[in-house]
Amino acid sequence: MPPIRRTVSTASRAFLALPVGLAASALTLTGQPSRAARLQARLAGGEGWTGGRVLGRVVLGLPLDAAAFALIGYSLFNSARNFAYPLWYGDTDYHQAWGGPTMAGVWTVHALGWLLCLAVLLHWPVRWLARGQRALDLKSCRRA
Repeated sequence: MPPIRRTVSTASRAFLALPVGLAASALTLTGQPSRAARLQARLAGGEGWTGGRVLGRVVLGLPLDAAAFALIGYSLFNSARNFAYPLWYGDTDYHQAWGGPTMAGVWTVHALGWLLCLAVLLHWPVRWLARGQRALDLKSCRRA
């Protein structure tokens, strides 16, 4: 798998772990453990998910899932801000902004600078968080 595609896939799974886990917990607590198991297995893979295992995974993985959700959410928000800089800050005085005095220079500096930050954020911290989530998934599901 190409590196960019692998990074996007890893970040997507890490980002979705918290909402999927909370939804699976709600399903388990409302008496639908088989649906919760299917939902968790769809995101995390593996077989043998049960309602109890889903709840255990959510409780144990909450710190990792919340950190990944916050970090990737921050990355998505700042990506929108920096790549759409002319739309976000177009009516302000951008002449003193980094890369000014032209909007093209300002946008270029902000977009390229954020690409570097994004590469670092998604390359190491998100990968580490996703590795921890994956370890919990493997411990929580029964191997067939």
